[in-house]
Amino acid sequence: MKVKQLIPIFVLSIVLLPLASGGERGETTLITPPWSHCLGLHKVNQFHLDLYSRYSAEFNDPQGLFCTKLESKDDAGNERDDDELTVFGLDSGEHQLIYNKGLTSIGIFGGEGEGSLQFRNPVSLSGDEKGNIYVADAGNDRIVHLKYLENDGLVFAGEIRGPEHDALDRPTGVAFSGGNIYVADSCNDRIAVFDLDGSLHASLVPRTDEDRLVRPFSVAAVTEGDDWLYYRDYYVVVVDSLGQRIWKLSPEGEVLGIIRYPRPEGGFGHVAVDYYGNIYATDSHHGCIHKFNRHLDYIMAFGESGTGRNRFDEPRGITIYRRFGQVFISERAGAQYYWIGTDVIRFSARNLTIDASEGRLGIDVSFLLTEHSFLSIHLEDERGNERFQVLDEYLLPAGSFERHLELPCTELELLANCKLRLVIVAKPTYSSRAFLAVRKESRLLEARLSSDSD
Repeated sequence: MKVKQLIPIFVLSIVLLPLASGGERGETTLITPPWSHCLGLHKVNQFHLDLYSRYSAEFNDPQGLFCTKLESKDDAGNERDDDELTVFGLDSGEHQLIYNKGLTSIGIFGGEGEGSLQFRNPVSLSGDEKGNIYVADAGNDRIVHLKYLENDGLVFAGEIRGPEHDALDRPTGVAFSGGNIYVADSCNDRIAVFDLDGSLHASLVPRTDEDRLVRPFSVAAVTEGDDWLYYRDYYVVVVDSLGQRIWKLSPEGEVLGIIRYPRPEGGFGHVAVDYYGNIYATDSHHGCIHKFNRHLDYIMAFGESGTGRNRFDEPRGITIYRRFGQVFISERAGAQYYWIGTDVIRFSARNLTIDASEGRLGIDVSFLLTEHSFLSIHLEDERGNERFQVLDEYLLPAGSFERHLELPCTELELLANCKLRLVIVAKPTYSSRAFLAVRKESRLLEARLSSDSD
């Protein structure tokens, strides 16, 4: 992405612009793009917004974000044009939508009111690459449909309120997926599903023997027909009960899983899903992003224990461009931009053994991998020379790994006389893998002959 194109995206879009007790650091799970990509502008604040809006806008309760590669801006003949995004964000307190307009400026749409060109405390938004934008206009009990024009303007294209006898009541979340519009219809305790023509297709009112959906706040969905999904695992993610729960539902409303916020204070906020189905949830109170895999297994918290640029100031909205792993997060008074990276946490290697009679080498390895990655593992000596390749570019999903590895080896006698360390190199599968690679080393290990341990 060209630098001059990225700057407005930040200021504008950005502008608009993981939860276990004591979460892991995971400092490269999300990574700051290189300076050449963004001129160091991975964070923006009111100063940048003043500069690009000519002091006509201010951060006042930033909320939801949405990013896409618009078809109208896609240069099919230019391979370097494939990551230039348009990012839309809501400044709820100002009742406005802010977006990057052209290459060097931002656009502002809305203002307080109930007219076709106004909002009242909008909370979230979604859309598609064709320029359809759907805004959860909570204070006006509607979903506003906007259309992006080739001249970089936005126009009112309609609204969705639901049938008269079953109307929306303070909708706070919206997700466009698989040709349907999923709405967190907060005061009706449901997820309302609308067709593109605005007709109510279904009402998802999930419940179990112990739980039912209560005041849903935010929603994300990945369903059949969506682009850039690794798994054919389709579901709807909902945050409800004042941020105390995340529900995973089938597109038809079947309960697939529930997780609860474990702390006495705080809660989940907006949610997003990446290419591998991992689920991200903002946490304004603790200043972090929680990451779960598609099975709702907890991976880690990013930002809470970070320092400097790896910290958030009350993160609110989040959006992910799944094709290349670009992440935008709105904050109390600004926004941040990241690439999805990877990290190897709690890495341990021990019990290096050699069985000369069988020609095999064994070692116990454990770690937490925070993103699907190509993993290479090797043994190297004290001088840093590689002595034995264990794995080479092996694709491994995010999650905990704990295993005794036992492999054939033809150089056991040489290895038995060395002190060795195990080295892991993890590369996420997104673009710029070399830049995003992470290397972790164990302490020096002294191989034991298997007879010594019998």
